[in-house]
Formats: sequence, C-alpha cells, structure tokens
Amino acid sequence: MSTVLIADDDADHRELITFSLRRAGHEVVTARDARDALALLRAGGFDAALLDVRMPGESGIELCRKLRAEPSTALLPVMLVSADVNDQRILAALQAGADDFLTKPFHRTELCTRLENLMVRKPGATRKSATVATAAAMAATRAMRGVATLKTPERRSRRTA
Repeated sequence: MSTVLIADDDADHRELITFSLRRAGHEVVTARDARDALALLRAGGFDAALLDVRMPGESGIELCRKLRAEPSTALLPVMLVSADVNDQRILAALQAGADDFLTKPFHRTELCTRLENLMVRKPGATRKSATVATAAAMAATRAMRGVATLKTPERRSRRTA
C-alpha cells in the first residue's frame, strides 16, 4: 500500500482527492498549505505528493522546486493539480520538477491511473512502510500544533458472528 500526501488549501478538494485515493487502496495524509506539506514530506515515508498550484503563502510550484532541491525528497513523484490552467503555469510546474500536471476538474480514474503510473516509473527513494509514514505524519502534525506527545490510532477489529 502506498502513502500519498495531498496539499490543498480547499477542504472540499482535499476530501474529494482523499476519497478517490483511499478507494484505490492508498493511505492518505493531508496538508492545508505548502509549509505544513514540506514539514510532513521531510519526515519521510511518502510514495508520492499531490500539490495544488494555488495555495496561500507558497505555491505548489514553489514547494515542488524546494522538494527537488532536497536530497531526501528529490526523487519523490510529484503531481501538481490546478483549475487555473494555462501554458505558462504548466511549463513553470514542469520546470520546477513536477512529474505530471492534472487539471481540475478531473475524473477519479484519471487521477488514480496517473498517480499509479508515476509511482511505478519513479519508485520513491523515501519508501517506508505506510505505518511508519503515518506515524511520522502524525508526529510532524502534532509538532506543528505544539503537541508534545504522540498517540497512535487504535485499530478497530471486526467481529463476525
């Protein structure tokens, strides 16, 4: 199972993409802006990142450029997503190192297929188990919120009659 980070300032878009990727069998971690996304990605354990181009503060394109400059995230598959599409923006995204650019609105199957193709062609150098990635993401999120302790989520067990 792969772990994907979604960075988008729009809660509805995060939910839609999260729903689509979870239905396709991926673990998903979300961030509301580039700053939070960068902290999570630096913690490691992600197989790919989906970044919205337009976010408050730093754009997804600027974040992609930073990811490519850091050895720990330089090989991470990155897809930029945006409703604001023009040739200059797509070119800027690709020049920043994006592996793909998906325009909104998109079909769920196209999103999942493109993402899976990226991960097959470019296996991440940061691969860790989904459990490790989730724990690292939770720790980074809590650190950003100033929470000192890390609690692991309890697993629900299903009982059959």
